[in-house]
Amino acid sequence: MTSPKPGRVLYATAARRAILELLKREQRYLTAGSIYLLLKDANPKLALSTVYRTLELLESLGTVSGRSEASGESSYVHCSDEHHHHALCTVCGHVDDVDCAAMEQFKATLLAKQSFLLDEHSVEFYGRCADCR
Repeated sequence: MTSPKPGRVLYATAARRAILELLKREQRYLTAGSIYLLLKDANPKLALSTVYRTLELLESLGTVSGRSEASGESSYVHCSDEHHHHALCTVCGHVDDVDCAAMEQFKATLLAKQSFLLDEHSVEFYGRCADCR
């Protein structure tokens, strides 16, 4: 889905608010199906297609980050506005944002040593959170 057109009004519907609040609260990657199952009892009119459309919108706005799971299904996590990476707990699935200030030094070293100009990157860290150690 492309970014919203300038001047386009985006409505904060009850479904959109519920999906975003769930992702903020959970702090872990969730699939559209998982989100639907977690919200359907409290939101009986919620449709799975609404969850998919909302996730596409939120991803285009940079509010959530998506990734492909081994199954091929996409999962999503709430993100802050600043550029960052994720530290994922391999036990419980908790996700923390990681500041990427060191990436600028890595980018400069890559250019100086290999004459490689880095345009973009993707980094995820895997380990155990404080609760799971």
